[in-house]
Amino acid sequence: MWGIVGGTNEGIETPWEGLQREIQEEIGEIPKIIKTIPLETFISSDERFRFHTYLCVIKDEFIPKLNHEHDGYAWVGYENWPKPLHHGLRNTLHSKINRVKLETVFDILDLLDK
Repeated sequence: MWGIVGGTNEGIETPWEGLQREIQEEIGEIPKIIKTIPLETFISSDERFRFHTYLCVIKDEFIPKLNHEHDGYAWVGYENWPKPLHHGLRNTLHSKINRVKLETVFDILDLLDK
C-alpha cells in the first residue's frame, strides 16, 4: 500500500516540528524545502488524533534513505498515483479542496520555471 511520510506529534511538538522529525526519521534527511503548504488536518471523531497533511515543494528529486516503515519509494507525476493508495491518502488526493490547492501550486511552479 502506498502512502506518504507521516506520523503523529510527540509530546509538545508543533505540527511543523513533527513534520521535520518524521521526514528525518523516515527518509534519512530533510531536503531543502522551498515552500511548505498545509493541505488539511484530519481530526478523529473522539478528537484524540490529529493528522496534518502538507505539500513540501523541493527543487530536485533525491534518493531517500528509507527506514523500516517503508519498502520503497517513487517519484510520480500529478494524477499518476501508484496503486493501491492508503485510504487516507486517497481521500486527501481526491478531495476537491485539496485538488484545487495542488493544481494552483503546480500551475504557479510551472509559471516560475518558464
